[in-house]
Amino acid sequence: MKVKDVMSAPVVAVPPASTVRDVAKHMDYSGVGCVLVTDGQSALGVVTDRDLVLRALAPGLPADTPVAEVMTPAPVTARPGDELDLAFEVFRRNAFRRLPVVEDGQVIGMLTLDDLLLHLHQVGGDLLKPVVAEISEPQHPRHGAS
Repeated sequence: MKVKDVMSAPVVAVPPASTVRDVAKHMDYSGVGCVLVTDGQSALGVVTDRDLVLRALAPGLPADTPVAEVMTPAPVTARPGDELDLAFEVFRRNAFRRLPVVEDGQVIGMLTLDDLLLHLHQVGGDLLKPVVAEISEPQHPRHGAS
């Protein structure tokens, strides 16, 4: 299976001049914990709710600080045609939970650790369906039972 089959789209993105306050409000409104910082097409960085707390709020930066000052620059990315095994390996080797998905320099989606876990859960459920069906039906119905 490919990254494009599991990724989420569209991506919530903000320009680098957005303030940390506006980004926090945007995350709240969109119901996400991560936004991509873009120049309109290319991924310049990623900022998470954790970044806002640890890099902006905790050190006491002003709410009008540009998000470019607290983002993680040059994020690791995936391509839509990458195999999921590659994404699993990237997550295993790094301390992040989100991968922007980029095609021809343009961000087209976001692959999260949650997306992969949900996919694994669905695959596991699909594999168990025949087993559950088999054990839930009597294998040798009683003949002549009253």
